[in-house]
Amino acid sequence: MSEAKHSVLFLDDDKDFLQTIQELYGTMSGQSWNIHTAPTPDRALEILEAERIDLVVVDINMPVIDGIQFLGILQRRHPKLKRAVLTGLGTPEKRAACLANGADLFMEKSPSPEGYKSIFVMLGELLQWTPKEGFEGVLRKVTLQDVIQMECLARNSSILEIYNEHVLGQIYIEEGQLVHAIGAGLLGERALQKLLSLPGGSFELAQFTPPEQKSLSGSWEMLLMNAAQALDESAAVTEEAKTAAASANELASHLEEILVCTSAGDTLVEGVPHDAPARVNWLQSMGQHAAMLGQLLPLGNFDRLETELVEGRAISLTRGGKLVLVRVSKGLGSK
Repeated sequence: MSEAKHSVLFLDDDKDFLQTIQELYGTMSGQSWNIHTAPTPDRALEILEAERIDLVVVDINMPVIDGIQFLGILQRRHPKLKRAVLTGLGTPEKRAACLANGADLFMEKSPSPEGYKSIFVMLGELLQWTPKEGFEGVLRKVTLQDVIQMECLARNSSILEIYNEHVLGQIYIEEGQLVHAIGAGLLGERALQKLLSLPGGSFELAQFTPPEQKSLSGSWEMLLMNAAQALDESAAVTEEAKTAAASANELASHLEEILVCTSAGDTLVEGVPHDAPARVNWLQSMGQHAAMLGQLLPLGNFDRLETELVEGRAISLTRGGKLVLVRVSKGLGSK
């Protein structure tokens, strides 16, 4: 018998399903998967403490603690652990909630053996996937500055919770403005600068509740520029953090277009020197295609598109019923 290369934990309150999946995927993997099963969240946590687990596959509909709540626990206790959802009752709302709570993959149980072969392949791809160094969270391969900029441009209200081996912090965004930051025993701009200087960790967007105090004032663009300048002046920051800071600084200086509208096409923010109706139509089309891809492929939300242009770069985002377009000039990255 070959030695197991990966350890996978399945959490589901259906014991018959767990037995079937353990036998099926054990055979399909050629015993290269060491498959653990847990009928309850507390048993799953016990296994995670005792064993090296590479991937946790969670059902949603369970008594006491459902799968979405359990994903939130994993996000805090095991932020680097890969997580997938396999449920019998999937809805767009549940998919969004699972991805927002740290799931890397959302899939529905199949009524046929052929469907479970596809699920096996997707889980195998997730096991082989290696994340880039830096931050990981709701949006993979993006920086904290990207998330802050998009939240502010869309005039959202949210709390950006940031996790690191030594630092836990929060950045409050209220109606598109940075209003409070706390972390590492600091408040305000010093806390914001400290959190943005972290070379790696994880983050998630939490539902907004008003902070006890407001420690930040001024535009979000200026606050990010000040943070970028502080990072550049600090000899202790990593090269990656410097790159991210310069990107945030120059984005404010080389911004060519901003457009925020609803999915129905109602403009919320407009700074478009060209044909605004055409931009709105393009964003609506992109949002429709992203929704179709999200339904056809079990790979999460296709909600961000970045396009390299001759004259610069364009970033578009579909989220929470809002569509966002940002275009920056070629000056980004130049001195």
